[in-house]
Amino acid sequence: IYSEGPTSLNIDDKYNITSEDISYNSLLQNIYGTKETIVEDNERNIIKLKEEYNLDLNKEIIKSKKSLILDKNDNTYIFEDLTINLKNNEVVGKEIKVEFKDTYFGNKNNDPILKGRSSYSSDKELKVYKAVFSTCNIENKKCRGWELNSDEFTHNKVEKVFEYRNSWLKLFDYKVLFTPYFNHPDPSVKRKSGFLTPSYGSSDALGTQINFPYFKVIDVDKDITFSPRYYAD
Repeated sequence: IYSEGPTSLNIDDKYNITSEDISYNSLLQNIYGTKETIVEDNERNIIKLKEEYNLDLNKEIIKSKKSLILDKNDNTYIFEDLTINLKNNEVVGKEIKVEFKDTYFGNKNNDPILKGRSSYSSDKELKVYKAVFSTCNIENKKCRGWELNSDEFTHNKVEKVFEYRNSWLKLFDYKVLFTPYFNHPDPSVKRKSGFLTPSYGSSDALGTQINFPYFKVIDVDKDITFSPRYYAD
């Protein structure tokens, strides 16, 4: 069956598909085409299939050469060679680029981004391999003020934690610090024990000073912050 012009489909009241010039193979239960196609699920996630695509209705698997996913938090995921299993929400793709909403990490002046060579996503986790992550904006800059280059980035959606393995911290394109592993809460976490952003200053008497504050959650309405300060002299 070939549907010429604008076409809308509803699949089992779970997905709404909007496209044009759609082909449907009733024997193989495949829907395919080359025009931009929009798939929206019941959780307000939107999948834009930008180029050639194929939807297997039996297996509920979408394959596309170039795609864009807009999640319910207004974060944008851009993929090449994307495969989506609609039954279990598993996503596999190459050359991922995640453009987070500017305010996602609490500062509207941020320009947060995550890029990687390949990725895997499910309801429990997102993994990005050969990842680059930064929240630093690039306004009036040739490169970001800071970024993390990691062999593996993981967003543990159950524990609500961002994890990094074998990472280099780069400041203005220069590698300054290597760490085999570290993590921090994702933006949905409002209170969690851990180190806060360090600060530094100077004193005529004691020289350069660095402050490493640590925040400790005691109870739902109680917490304490330790702020040790180290002096160079």
